[in-house]
Amino acid sequence: MHVPFHPMIVHFPMALTFILPILVLVFAYMIHINKMTPRGWLIIVGLQLAVTITGYVSLESGETEEHTVSKVVAKDYIHEHEEAAEIFVGSTVIALVVSIGAFFLRKELQLPIKVAVAVIGLVSCYLAYRTGTLGGELVYKHGAASAYAVGESQPEGILPTPGLNTSESPMPIDENESLKADENDYGNGDESESDDEVKQED
Repeated sequence: MHVPFHPMIVHFPMALTFILPILVLVFAYMIHINKMTPRGWLIIVGLQLAVTITGYVSLESGETEEHTVSKVVAKDYIHEHEEAAEIFVGSTVIALVVSIGAFFLRKELQLPIKVAVAVIGLVSCYLAYRTGTLGGELVYKHGAASAYAVGESQPEGILPTPGLNTSESPMPIDENESLKADENDYGNGDESESDDEVKQED
């Protein structure tokens, strides 16, 4: 079965989005009270850039898989999920631009701008949640995953192939063994009958 790339990458921007607002506030406060150098804010910029890049890759990979999924799911549901993803990625771009701008501002102006970055991040969290909900409905409610399972199921009612072991035993069973055992039993029976005849003659 072909495994699409979209569900593999989509969780990265989602997870980072929910972590970033807390990190933004922590870094902003630590820099404001001089417990961290202003360059520490570049970590936030880097994480925000990672969210934007992985979000864009997720968006593009979803559009690539649209043709396959549209075979089993109505396009209206797909487009709704796609539009939500576009809005989410757009919000991460805004947060990235504002976070970069905050780094170059004077120190006394940085704190309110950084708080604004956190607020934008919270909005991104909601948009990420909505996008993920619509994506989950595509898979679990509308059966989008079945588009990748077509032709993978085996037909039922196939008779066992002669010569193959169809029992639950891990060891193959030789059909001739039972016949050999029966022949030995018959042979032992003849010997016992001959012994009885000898005794009667005596």
